[in-house]
Amino acid sequence: MPLIHYAGDCKHSVSKFYRQAKDAPASFSCPADDCYHDLKKQLKAPSSTSTVVVDNGFQARAVEVNPEIIEINEKRSDKDYRED
Repeated sequence: MPLIHYAGDCKHSVSKFYRQAKDAPASFSCPADDCYHDLKKQLKAPSSTSTVVVDNGFQARAVEVNPEIIEINEKRSDKDYRED
């Protein structure tokens, strides 16, 4: 499932997963409440995967890791889900 990035003149950006890259629209309206711009598909460098060795204590194995997924997980972990 490719991750497609969209950005617009309004400085908003959105990343969405699609089953196939050809299913992703070329543009769509900005999801922000007071914004009426269109977000356009952004072309990125071909994705590169890296191999990471995961060792769970009794078995080590090589796993392909997509850098975009790592970036998404880091953003999720940076969020503070507690509301004081």
